[in-house]
Amino acid sequence: MSGKIKNIGCPDSIAVAQQVSFPKNPGHISPTLCSAISETLAAGQQVMLFINRRGFAPIIQCKTCGWHADCPDCSIGMTLHKKINRMLCHCCGRTAEIPKICPECATKELSISGIGVEKIAAEVAARWPNARTAIVSSDTMMSRQALERLVAQMESGELNIIIGTQILAKGHHFPNLTLVGVIDSDMGLFGTDFRAGERTFQQLFQVAGRAGRGAIPGRVLLQTYQPEHPVLKAIVAGDRDKLMDMDLAGRRAARMPPYGQLIALIIESEKESVLQKFCADLAAAAPKLISDGARIMGPIPAQIYQIRSWYRMRFLVSGSERAALQPVITAWLSKVKIPANIKIKIDVNPQNFM
Repeated sequence: MSGKIKNIGCPDSIAVAQQVSFPKNPGHISPTLCSAISETLAAGQQVMLFINRRGFAPIIQCKTCGWHADCPDCSIGMTLHKKINRMLCHCCGRTAEIPKICPECATKELSISGIGVEKIAAEVAARWPNARTAIVSSDTMMSRQALERLVAQMESGELNIIIGTQILAKGHHFPNLTLVGVIDSDMGLFGTDFRAGERTFQQLFQVAGRAGRGAIPGRVLLQTYQPEHPVLKAIVAGDRDKLMDMDLAGRRAARMPPYGQLIALIIESEKESVLQKFCADLAAAAPKLISDGARIMGPIPAQIYQIRSWYRMRFLVSGSERAALQPVITAWLSKVKIPANIKIKIDVNPQNFM
């Protein structure tokens, strides 16, 4: 593992530690964060480790032929969950047994890679065997009562370390929690959504706010491969306004909301051939010229092409703030016959590009 660790706090408490390689640290918690955890536990204080990924590992792959365990109903990989000792699809909820051999070439050389909360919890148990820990995710906090029990355990000091996902990001007050460590803090920075930087800043800023809420000052350590990324630099500096100005300037240049409009058309069918033909017909019927510089883009496969056995394609209509896009879409759709086995979802200013 390589990267940098940055310490978030008031400006005079920021520290940077270069981590080029960790030959004596085969796990996913860096030496800098390990030292901070040990110091915090020795002082009788509590630790939160944050990684926004459920399960143990998201990739199960054959080393010989390259086969990987994908959900048969969704175009995503299945995640290994050690707690239930099965693979789980995080889209549709399908579970499957963990393969002992590759179903394609019958080799036993299967690799398990990537990290989730369960893998971090296993590493914590190996490094600090006397620490009392809990995993906090949608898989373990199935009810409000379960979350309330966790809060009570933290407040009473029954727990030393909690490892969790975005459930921990906001709304919890743990006075004795003085260290927050974020594993893979740049995970959300490089998606297809133009709001990725904004959302990452919000999430990490909220996570950072869990530390030092009592009388004892707190500190936050981010593990990242992108220490110079503007979002992470803004979090370290506590400079939200500078990041907002930069982000808005980019959106203005690209005519993205709030300086433009977006409307997504998600076309779905259980038959891939029907979907492809209808999208081709719809593209052919698209108006060639649209006022106010508006344009129609697509079709392209949705980022998750198949969900629950439904195949999905997307069109994206963009225009200026004043462009009348909805009448254009109404007129466009009226030119084609929509088959009974086709679903069309129209999402105005979409918040999710999956």
